[in-house]
Amino acid sequence: MKKLFLAIGLTLSLSVLSFAEDVGEDVELSSAVITAKSCAEKAKETGSFELLSSCPPVEAEKSGYVIYDVTENTFYAIEPKNVYYFELDEGFGGSIDAKGKIVKKEGDLPVLEVQEYKISPKPKAGFFKGCL
Repeated sequence: MKKLFLAIGLTLSLSVLSFAEDVGEDVELSSAVITAKSCAEKAKETGSFELLSSCPPVEAEKSGYVIYDVTENTFYAIEPKNVYYFELDEGFGGSIDAKGKIVKKEGDLPVLEVQEYKISPKPKAGFFKGCL
């Protein structure tokens, strides 16, 4: 019986590995969150994804920018080749629609080289004030 559970567990873990992002794979993101790597790691550990939008921008300066794809539950590091950091700063905590390709891996994070993108900044506080 233990061997059966071990075989099932091994099969499941291998199937999970096969869904990992591969180098050269094309990626299309819609409304992915722009955040800091350190905040993304904390959110993944705790399961509290509210940390992504409340992360202070200074964290990205320390640990780097990442994009969290909500639909795939995947984080991507950003290759700074085609995206300007000032645009990521302005859109920090907001979202990005992007198309690109995985060019390498940094640890367990796939690195996305963005080819096309549109950044939507986080709404300013009080944006809906007066609507009610």
